[in-house]
Parts: sequence; structure tokens; C-alpha cells
Amino acid sequence: MIRLNRPAVAPAALSAPAVQRYLAAYANYQANPTATTAPDRPNGYRSSDLLTAFDEHFYAKCYLTEQKFASSWEMDVDHFVPFADDPSRVFDWNNLLPIAHKANLLRDKRLPPGGLLDPCSATEDVENDICYTLAAMGEKPGFKAKDPTNQKAVNTAALLDKVHNGTGSANGEASTRELRYLIEKRYKELLLAWGEYNRARAEDDAQEIA
Repeated sequence: MIRLNRPAVAPAALSAPAVQRYLAAYANYQANPTATTAPDRPNGYRSSDLLTAFDEHFYAKCYLTEQKFASSWEMDVDHFVPFADDPSRVFDWNNLLPIAHKANLLRDKRLPPGGLLDPCSATEDVENDICYTLAAMGEKPGFKAKDPTNQKAVNTAALLDKVHNGTGSANGEASTRELRYLIEKRYKELLLAWGEYNRARAEDDAQEIA
């Protein structure tokens, strides 16, 4: 995971009239749960302007795995605080993130006790609160909370391990093999580039160094 900078202005579809009516009706339902029924949720959070914003600000990458896609249209829309935990945030711009379909299938539909690190939070540091490791030749990505008392970091490391390495079963490991292959491939590409750079430096080849 990397730090993400979410702009303050939300995509327009998230404040469409149907969405505003739903939010007002849901607020009324929360205030009077025995007097009213829960309103039907409209479609709309997976809108073209939301996906365009994901392309521009989140680099068309899954926020959990950093897997790059041609566009955000190829990914799911994740609710950081799941619908089961807080239905009122289903259209909240600050609660929506792009996620690979496989990662979305592996993510629990409720927040774990203590919560998760938010990559868009100004007070949390996903890049430093979690220790990221790779075995030899880019194999077996590992994730561990730097501070074991930071429950959000512990939970996030466990989630990252799950979406990268499966659930511990043979089927789980097989289902996430593609992501590990992409990481291993990229590692080897960087290793090769580093070797070529050092060779160019040793030969004092200015053009190759550049």
C-alpha cells in the first residue's frame, strides 16, 4: 500500500438528487427505526466520474495490492467502511477506493475489531506502519505491523497477507498466484536494470548511465 491523496471535491454523481433523497431517507430511518422502513439504495456510486477520479488520483491501481490496470473500469469499488457496518457511507467519497476484483472477494465485509489503516488518512502512515518484505528473487511477499500494539496496522498486515498469499489453503494460494507472479516479475526487471546501471557506471558510459 502507498499513501494516497484524495482531493476534497467529490465526483458529482455522488451528490446526485437520487443519492441526496436516499441519504435523507436513511437519516430519517436511523432516527426512527421502528416507525419507518429502510429506504431502497439507488445505483450510482460506480459512476464514470468516480472511476475517472480513481484513474487520476489513485493511478488506476488497487489500493491494497498496487496492481496496475489499464483503467479503473476494470476494478471494483470498495467501501473502506463496509456497507454492513455503516450504510450511510455508501456514497461517501471519503469511503470509496478502487480494488482488484480478487482482492475484493478476499476482503471481509465487516471491519475487523480495531479497524484498518486508511491510505488516505493524514494521521496514518501505511508506508511506515507496516514492514514489507520479499524473499529471495522477489518471491513470497510478507507484511508485518511495525508496532504490534497498533491494532489497525496488525489488521492491515493480515489483510495484505491474505490478498497476496491466499488464505493458507492450496486453493487460496493458487487463486492469488497471479499477483505474486507480477511482483516477482517486476522485482527481476528492477534487479536487471540495477545491474545494467552498475555496469554502465563501471565502464563510465555516460549515455548508458543516463
